[in-house]
Amino acid sequence: MAEKRRPWHGKVRKIPLFLAGGLLILLANPTLPGTLIGIVMIFLGEALRIWGTGHLQKNETLTVTGPYAYVKNPLYVGSILIAVGFCIFANNLYILAAATLMFCFHYIPYKNRIEGDRLKRIFGKHYEDYAEKVPDYLPRWTPYSDQKSPWRFRTFLENREAGIVLLGLLGILLILSRPCWHFPF
Repeated sequence: MAEKRRPWHGKVRKIPLFLAGGLLILLANPTLPGTLIGIVMIFLGEALRIWGTGHLQKNETLTVTGPYAYVKNPLYVGSILIAVGFCIFANNLYILAAATLMFCFHYIPYKNRIEGDRLKRIFGKHYEDYAEKVPDYLPRWTPYSDQKSPWRFRTFLENREAGIVLLGLLGILLILSRPCWHFPF
């Protein structure tokens, strides 16, 4: 049976993310320690995502280089670091708790099923071996293989990570400027 294409589905699923981000910014009450810790976590998470997207060649080859040699889902690990960093930065543990619940109980199971099935269909036994030997979120100490592939800026751009970087910088600027906002109510 052919898989149904729903181009709007990905966009609709992002609405809660933008609502949570907007709420986080509106309710932000940054403190100096939270700002320092949060920004470090955001930059570490984004650095991991940049490293990963420079290696990721979706559906062309099974990516087992860069961070994928150590952890199966480096983009998710980076996203988790970014989300936690923003919540600490904004001093809002309620949104952190809600985001953690949504990510762990909705997003991860959904994406693991969809991506796992797709990768198994495309790469077969090679993916099954990789999936068995490489952990989902906590990295291995040694690389999965000794295969080498350079990080590529073009691949980073093709994976549209530059937009995520800009969105993160915008979020940081908005939260930093939040104490200057004055509401009439």
